[in-house]
Amino acid sequence: MKNIRRAAVFGAGKSGIAVAKKLGRKRVFLTEEKEHIDPKNLKLLKKLKIPFELGGHTKKALEGTDLIVVSPGVHLDIPILKKAERMKIPIIGEVELAYTFLKKPIIAVTGTNGKTTTTALIGQMLRDFGHKAAVAGNIGKPLISVNDPKLDYIVAEISSYQLETVKRFKPWISVILNITQDHLTRHRTMAEYTKAKAAIFKNQGSKDHLIYNLDDKRVASIAGTAKCDKIAFSRISRVTGGAFIEGRMIYFKNKKICAVDDIRIKGEHNIENSLAAVSAAMLCKVSPASIRRTLMRFKGIEHRIEYVKKAGGVSFYNDSKGTNPDSTIVAVKTLYPAHRIVLILGGRDKMTDIAKMCKEVKEHVKDVVLIGEAKERFKKNLKKIGYKKIHEASTLAGAVKRSYKLAGPGDAVLLSPACASFDMFSDFEERGKVFKKIVANI
Repeated sequence: MKNIRRAAVFGAGKSGIAVAKKLGRKRVFLTEEKEHIDPKNLKLLKKLKIPFELGGHTKKALEGTDLIVVSPGVHLDIPILKKAERMKIPIIGEVELAYTFLKKPIIAVTGTNGKTTTTALIGQMLRDFGHKAAVAGNIGKPLISVNDPKLDYIVAEISSYQLETVKRFKPWISVILNITQDHLTRHRTMAEYTKAKAAIFKNQGSKDHLIYNLDDKRVASIAGTAKCDKIAFSRISRVTGGAFIEGRMIYFKNKKICAVDDIRIKGEHNIENSLAAVSAAMLCKVSPASIRRTLMRFKGIEHRIEYVKKAGGVSFYNDSKGTNPDSTIVAVKTLYPAHRIVLILGGRDKMTDIAKMCKEVKEHVKDVVLIGEAKERFKKNLKKIGYKKIHEASTLAGAVKRSYKLAGPGDAVLLSPACASFDMFSDFEERGKVFKKIVANI
């Protein structure tokens, strides 16, 4: 990147600000579509004297520019980026740029669901054993912010949006957990979404490793095209050279690691996440005893089936990270039958297929409270299959209040929206924090 005279950074969110800070004011122009950004980011831009524009991408972004770095939330098909393509200006993402600076082995995790939990779990396993590891990417701080000279490993959560723009990015270990319907408003088809996920291993060679879920048909199919060492994991069958379960025990390459019951985080999905994490940790020479200790202590992550509190005999769970139907199904299955469930659904509709989720709701959910832009489509589909216990609220606070009235002792109120948050909140994290603040006041 030494030859870059001027880079245009598209997006003033977390990753865009981090890129601007890394490259410095003499080489950066930042452009943001929104008129207003986080006051902290605005203050930092002014402090660093980085030139920027708000309220739209103008021709200034292309003047004298020889590199464009797009933030994950910026669509690649907007007119100004199409013009940049015609001008032969390279377009990359923050992850690709970060890769040019990083030297230590990268463990990159992707998947529709479970990637945040798995990324955090791998990082914890490495640290508990004594390795120095940074956890970054789509979780916590941007990858470009990692300073790696004193690290042993970098564990990165990588989304499909970030994978769209990789050119040379090559992790030492890549992990693909699952691929189900999500982000179709961005990728348009499952084929394109799957192609984006497969980019995580496209540059890997014989000295690199791909850890993949053999039980997921889409994942297993694309894994066959990888040119690196392939390590499968399976919750339902014995695999050669990978992680599997036999007699309620977890094995890796036929070596006993620990018992399934040692996993503190509950749910079948977390067994799969743990198998993937075990595989990565074993490749990093972490001992089975240390892996077991981590699995016994690891509580999970914020906003993913996170227990909040109990009030009036009703338990509240924050699953704000449940932004697609499959993740909501997982959350419902995790709490049922221990609880009867009042489910808060809705937000910005991703236009995914919700038929399977609606069936799960009909079978296992006591009441549903709908919010957000997806409200009408969700209501129509639930009524179509004969589900009648549908309620509506105009705000999240109203939904929590309504859910608490509907619930009884022993029941659970579950926020698992199956939608994006951008109709009412800046991101799923803000939505989850607001939910927890509301619940705290009950």
